[in-house]
Amino acid sequence: MSKNLPRLIPTGTCWCGCGTEVSIGSFFARGHDKTAEAALLAVEYGSSVAQLLHKHGYGAGHSVTQAAVDAGAWEKCPKCEYVGAPASVRTHLKKHG
Repeated sequence: MSKNLPRLIPTGTCWCGCGTEVSIGSFFARGHDKTAEAALLAVEYGSSVAQLLHKHGYGAGHSVTQAAVDAGAWEKCPKCEYVGAPASVRTHLKKHG
């Protein structure tokens, strides 16, 4: 990966801010990761994924998925055009051979 991110440690409380106690090793209560993601988009980009992509220089002419592959964060399926996280590509290959 191109960025050195800090190692995060779960605190036992949901990181979306709801205060729910979560199991050891978890950052979020079930489904609350998506709640936190949507809230962050709303706060930072006005709820628009298109605005988020645009702000970071991505769009129809500059692929964010290709950038993820180029950065080594994602992989391309060796058999088709599918791209995703390594675990996602493995699952894809199991389902679609």
